[in-house]
Amino acid sequence: MGQLVEGHPLDQLRAVVEEIGPDEVILLTEPHATEKFFHRDWASRARHEVGVPVLKLYAHSDEQKTDENS
Repeated sequence: MGQLVEGHPLDQLRAVVEEIGPDEVILLTEPHATEKFFHRDWASRARHEVGVPVLKLYAHSDEQKTDENS
């Protein structure tokens, strides 16, 4: 299930979890080392907000892969 939302996305995520009652939430996001280190990344924040396990997957574009291999 995917959705574009207005307002704070964690508020919407919490509402969807309450409505659907999933066993787990999967977040797809770009890597951001600083936010992850301070536990301010989406997964860390969502774990405290939604009450179900949160799996974080990192998205990489073909352009990023090319840049990393250079």
